[in-house]
Amino acid sequence: MTAITNLTPLHHIHHMAFRCRDAEQTRWFYEDVLGFTLSAAMVFDEEPGSNKKIDYMHLFFQMGDNNFVAFFDVPDDVNEKMFIARHGFDQHLAFEVDSMEELKAWRNKINKAGRPCFGPLDHGFIHSIYMYDPNGIQVEITTKDARYNEIMADDSANAHDQLKQWTDKTRARKVSQCGADAVDLRGIDMSKVDMSNVTKKTSKNTEE
Repeated sequence: MTAITNLTPLHHIHHMAFRCRDAEQTRWFYEDVLGFTLSAAMVFDEEPGSNKKIDYMHLFFQMGDNNFVAFFDVPDDVNEKMFIARHGFDQHLAFEVDSMEELKAWRNKINKAGRPCFGPLDHGFIHSIYMYDPNGIQVEITTKDARYNEIMADDSANAHDQLKQWTDKTRARKVSQCGADAVDLRGIDMSKVDMSNVTKKTSKNTEE
């Protein structure tokens, strides 16, 4: 087999995956409320990459661009604390519509479905409404501002300089809370993750 040396850029997100409290509860929100298509509800009895026996369902909801939002329903490994509403800084999903009129129509539809939805908020380059799904994940629907392309072009031209200035300004604060080793780490701290079973299977597959 010929080795690939010039990799093409990664393109589009196939899926983003999260835990859910209940598959049907999650289906209601993403299919009935947001209008995505339930494309797969796969049932498994073994954790990927290990020999651990556990029942779970892997759900896939197809978006308008043919990419997916996915969820794991793991009934024997579930805790209500997993589904406390998380701050949007920690985790959120953002979807896009084409106009402010559509954005407001979605807000009204979601409110009528019994999920509190607020906004639009003006972020300058985009305008967004917000709600939470049944699993505590903040969901955003956004539309581009009329000056979106101009704003993003200006930001893109200065992005690396802005990042350097921000890193210089905030590094000491992060080091004081996390330590320099953590801030400078590139990759995963493998001392905190058991990858032995996955490593063994990966090595076997490579040999084949």
